[in-house]
Amino acid sequence: MRYVIVGASAAGISAAKKLRELDDDSEITIISKDDKVYSRCMLHYLIGGQRDVEELNFIPKDFFIENKINWIKGKTVSSVVPNQKSLILEDGKSIFYDKLLLATGASSFFPPIENLSETEGIYGLRNLDDALEIKDSAKEIEQAIVIGAGLVGIDAAIGLAELGVKVSVIEMADRILPLQLDDKLAAKYQAKFEESGIEIITNARANKVLADNENYVRGLELTDGQIIDGKLIVVATGVRPNIGLIKGTEIEVDQGIIVDEYQQSSLEDIYAAGDVAQSKELFTNELALTPIWPLAIKQGEVAACNMVGITTRLSDNFAYQNSMRFLGLSTITYGLIEAEDDGYQTLIREDKDNYQKLILQNNKLKGAIFQGEINGSGVYGRLIKDKIDLSDKLDDIFNLTYADFFKENKDGVFSY
Repeated sequence: MRYVIVGASAAGISAAKKLRELDDDSEITIISKDDKVYSRCMLHYLIGGQRDVEELNFIPKDFFIENKINWIKGKTVSSVVPNQKSLILEDGKSIFYDKLLLATGASSFFPPIENLSETEGIYGLRNLDDALEIKDSAKEIEQAIVIGAGLVGIDAAIGLAELGVKVSVIEMADRILPLQLDDKLAAKYQAKFEESGIEIITNARANKVLADNENYVRGLELTDGQIIDGKLIVVATGVRPNIGLIKGTEIEVDQGIIVDEYQQSSLEDIYAAGDVAQSKELFTNELALTPIWPLAIKQGEVAACNMVGITTRLSDNFAYQNSMRFLGLSTITYGLIEAEDDGYQTLIREDKDNYQKLILQNNKLKGAIFQGEINGSGVYGRLIKDKIDLSDKLDDIFNLTYADFFKENKDGVFSY
């Protein structure tokens, strides 16, 4: 059997590891445009100087040798040819497979802002090369701009600030981290960022990149006419799945490659996992992209099981969870961050250093936010995922533990 995986990040690596655990004899090949394995979640540490390239690696040094994996690195796959069960690389070489996993991830999305695509000094923050180029360029400048105040944008801002660069963050929503935090927590983080010298501008839209005579960025004009100075711009306005290699095939695509609960695409023997895959998300029960690291790992493992013929279903495809720690302040969120209408009940417990918020509907938990002390918050995510009725727990709902609902099995997994 020839297993081929395209992509060497969380989904691809976890799939390869699982394949070798389940099948000691077959041929496993990973093809990646990257020539290093690294965690995208830690790229900002590279910018800020807290880690070097080697310290971003999340696999053992001899991973490929020990697992007998052929790694074709630094190569882009141009196309998939399903009827021949082959891939064509950028150099024209063909690679044949029996089972194929597409774990090609996603790329930075650049919105249609005047001069954004043709001006020098504009970067996404998605790949190792992005981080290295940002770090190198930041040595020569005093001011930078970040467009987008989501997790990637905030990471970029902190990394640049660590280098002593004055950073302005532009966000079109009314608060930073609008998909992860409610107003109160966003305001608390914003105050900490501003104390550390990072400027935050919300309710703002970029209109035009301003360039100097040599076509290097010198600032950003907002739609209200305000000019923000900066000689480097990081664009953190979302990503788009890398699906170009399947163009012209019959693989079903929406936002990403549509897969079932077994991570199989619409074509036999072709699977997808990670940021490129679109699957039924547990919380919304809708087909959605699920671009978070823990799910990429799970999806890769599930794909691997099914590729070797062990029927395995992904049962907890729960993407509505975020954890973050900025400037010493930790936050975890699950599910909704705000009640959607009067049909929900919102409970809040807080003191000077901690904030806890629970959102319920019909005595079932729909959202949970913990900031400050986050130990023990995991059970609330599980309660949301499992849709457990809390009618007899409401009086002590902020002090729940796994022991109130679950028993620990011999394998260490909790079951209800």
